[in-house]
Amino acid sequence: MADYGKILKKNEVNGFAVSLCLFDDLGRTSTYSQIMQESYKSGYTQVIINSYLMLEIAEDMLRDGWTLLSIFIDDPSVDEETKKEVSSLVEGIKRNPLHFNKLSEYLEWALEEGSIFIDKIILAKKINNSYKTCEVYSNGVLFGDAKQLAFSYYIQKIIEDYLNEG
Repeated sequence: MADYGKILKKNEVNGFAVSLCLFDDLGRTSTYSQIMQESYKSGYTQVIINSYLMLEIAEDMLRDGWTLLSIFIDDPSVDEETKKEVSSLVEGIKRNPLHFNKLSEYLEWALEEGSIFIDKIILAKKINNSYKTCEVYSNGVLFGDAKQLAFSYYIQKIIEDYLNEG
């Protein structure tokens, strides 16, 4: 996977701060393991984006005109009926973003703290006459031509607020 970013967190004096480590030049200037070793030596650790955060990110971006293209569930214990219902709800959200509440209600059981039921979400928005996309993975990877935009305008604040609440 070329041209992607990984969300990392660092415990600062005032709480956790998150940043996006970009891997756009991977292979040309350094390797993944070199970059991650340097980041860990600087006090950064990886971020896992649980299902609660996935839905928070999707909802925030939907409110700003993004379209939720899909939700991927990669749990082998999940039956096809559940996957079809989630896909159906996503299709409803494409027609009317206000239907997002139906998805949240349907997945309420999967939102316990730490649950990584949702493996990936894909969102898109028309910006300057072209569609930009962002894929958000539960392992903290962002992919797509709008990854930096999505991180700086939506994802960073949501994750920092979550990590620093309480």
